[in-house]
Amino acid sequence: MIDLNDLIGKPFDQDGYGPDKYSCYGLAVEVYKRFGFDIPRTNISVCACKEASQKEIQDHMKRSWVQTTMLEIPSAILITSSNPEFANHIGVYIGNDRFIHITMNRNVVVDRLSNWKKRVIGFYRYVC
Repeated sequence: MIDLNDLIGKPFDQDGYGPDKYSCYGLAVEVYKRFGFDIPRTNISVCACKEASQKEIQDHMKRSWVQTTMLEIPSAILITSSNPEFANHIGVYIGNDRFIHITMNRNVVVDRLSNWKKRVIGFYRYVC
């Protein structure tokens, strides 16, 4: 298992790519790096915790990500705040119904995916 404990509690920063502060996408980049994947630092606006439409997400994601129903470690999880047409958050599935993420109101945490199920838009596997 990959050690992510040093990330827990790190604060949020809209443009953060670590090592002291992270945005939701910056955290995803760091977690994927620890799993051996080099995902691009720049990505669709959802990755900076801004709203992106389902079409924007699909257009971007199909270039380097494959939507999946089978969760693998790691898998990107796109989340919505209220409108299912828009994603504004990303986390990374790390197994056993758990995912790591950061929000503006909370530091880096590991949460149960089942507690967020109603807000999940989709799961993606990185393929590049």
